[in-house]
Amino acid sequence: MYNPRNNNPYGNPFGGGNRRRSRFDSPYQYQTLPYGYSNTSAQSSSLMAKVLNMLGLSFLVASIGAFFGISISLSSGTSILFALLGLVVLIALQFLIQRPGINLFLLYSFTFLEGLSLAPLLGYYLYHASGILFEAFAITAVASLGLGIYAWTTKRDFSRLGDYLFWGLILLIVASLIGFFFHSPLFYTVIAFVGVAIFSGFVLFYIQRAKYMADTTPNAIGLTISIFLTVLNLFLYILEILSIFQRGNNR
Repeated sequence: MYNPRNNNPYGNPFGGGNRRRSRFDSPYQYQTLPYGYSNTSAQSSSLMAKVLNMLGLSFLVASIGAFFGISISLSSGTSILFALLGLVVLIALQFLIQRPGINLFLLYSFTFLEGLSLAPLLGYYLYHASGILFEAFAITAVASLGLGIYAWTTKRDFSRLGDYLFWGLILLIVASLIGFFFHSPLFYTVIAFVGVAIFSGFVLFYIQRAKYMADTTPNAIGLTISIFLTVLNLFLYILEILSIFQRGNNR
């Protein structure tokens, strides 16, 4: 997962100083607030407005990619190639995120490729279980909106979630790999619920994080990709849970 860090905006939001390096730090060099400068509500809102605009367009572009892939009956094997190409684009963005124009092109290229890579999965549900697909969309939208509003308005500090979420994600990946060898519905269900919990935590973490970041386009792009991938993974795990429950009811 793409996890931009901004020199720990919590606690010491202005950068500088000696602090323990977090596992969530990344090589992305984003602009931080200068020492002695406090982020105002208007500036936080401006950054979040940029993020929401980019995020909305990102999901639109991803949807176009997905429906294009469905329309040409994209195979699972080909979709994997698009997923790998998306990873290459994401790595390129790491080095070019400060380049105006190019950074946005890479952002939307990545989301388009993500849509293409999901086309076979979404196409299957669209033609065989469209009710579950739209239900997962609705639940994800409501959950993400609710979590986002809570993270933005609460006084609770979610900065400490970073390391826990990181290790939780690592364990989730390992458990998912183990799941290939143990075809247990209960095991899949547990993984799916843990995935929902972890990515719900990421929503809280990233949305609140925006309140402490400088209002710059690179920051907005970094947050957009992080939230895009977070919500996308949240949707996929919710879709998995609904599918498991439906299979159980059909027995």
